[in-house]
Amino acid sequence: AGSPPDIKASPRLSRASIFLNQILQFVSRVDIKYKRLNSNERVRIINTCSATLARQSFELLRQEVKHENDAADPDNELSRSLNLIPYSPVTPQRTQRRRPVLFTPAALAKTIIQKILNMGAAMDFNICKPDTLTKEEFHLKQNVEPFIHYKEKQATFECITRENIEAVAAKGKHCLLEAELSCVKDLLRREIYPIIVYVKICEKNVKKLRKLPLRVESEEDFVRLCRAKEKELEAIPCLYATLEPDSWTGMEDLIRVIKDRILEEQKKTIWVEQDLL
Repeated sequence: AGSPPDIKASPRLSRASIFLNQILQFVSRVDIKYKRLNSNERVRIINTCSATLARQSFELLRQEVKHENDAADPDNELSRSLNLIPYSPVTPQRTQRRRPVLFTPAALAKTIIQKILNMGAAMDFNICKPDTLTKEEFHLKQNVEPFIHYKEKQATFECITRENIEAVAAKGKHCLLEAELSCVKDLLRREIYPIIVYVKICEKNVKKLRKLPLRVESEEDFVRLCRAKEKELEAIPCLYATLEPDSWTGMEDLIRVIKDRILEEQKKTIWVEQDLL
């Protein structure tokens, strides 16, 4: 078999495929891990036309270039790489009210919330008190309007509703939520825009949490759990705030950093990826 044809000499390859191939070759030489939804690391692009039209246009280009490259080289790197959408259409949102706060990994949420409320300068924060319902009450209300978050405790259910969160916001405070990331979309659909604080845990800083009542078999298991949350974070339709492992030295320092970050995130524009709602 002969060598692959020169893409610049092939009449079947468009100028677009040549340009894209040059971009891919450049990017492949740069060792950058790109975080998709971290509020510190990504610049979101606002689409001025229909999101559907934009995605359709890119899909047509992808198919055209793939067809041309497959004809010349079925294993071409460009063909394998054109499964990415070049941007995410988002809409900006702003709110005058204090936004609720969601912590991940959720295993840290209860301890973080307690320490925020017990330490000084906690006037801007309050816990979200869930409604306690019987099984019959739970199913009745769930059929009317699904709960934002709930967990079963023996014969009762602890449920977080929109009213619980708004009651705290009405007092001019951040509502501290002890809930999973799965509730983010429900919050956004109700035009409630949470501040998501991701405490990044790795082998280097997990030892700082040894005094906490974490319900895990080992530190290695907890690190694996935290890494799994990173993939879950990339699927949510809004930005989140990451606290890097070297940004805090102990639990009290972590609480200080979290409080500062919440106040910082409150001032930012909220970007929502509507296609994922």
